[in-house]
Amino acid sequence: MRFFFIIAALLLFAACAQDRIAKPEPLMSEEQLIDFHIDLALINAANQHAQSHYVLLDSLYKFHGIDSLTFVKNNIYFASKPKQYTRIFEVVESRLKAMEEQDSIGLPQLSIDNKN
Repeated sequence: MRFFFIIAALLLFAACAQDRIAKPEPLMSEEQLIDFHIDLALINAANQHAQSHYVLLDSLYKFHGIDSLTFVKNNIYFASKPKQYTRIFEVVESRLKAMEEQDSIGLPQLSIDNKN
């Protein structure tokens, strides 16, 4: 009985040590994924602000030298590692806030309110 528990514990530790999702090819670095998510957030914000100047996501993929499948596989892979994925989005959020604070032309922040 004791032997069974030792084998079960070893199998449990071995299973926990393995990646649940295999590394995609090509594997994007954390920095590449951060840059992609920042650009994606900027494009989404621009598209919401001026719908007449819609930017296709294909141009974002081309700019970063990847395709949509590569992004999806990498995003799923990093999402399977919650601590790393959270750290990625904390960096994205802090960089976006830094961009917002660094208003290059000095215009006041405009509130978008269509109730007037």
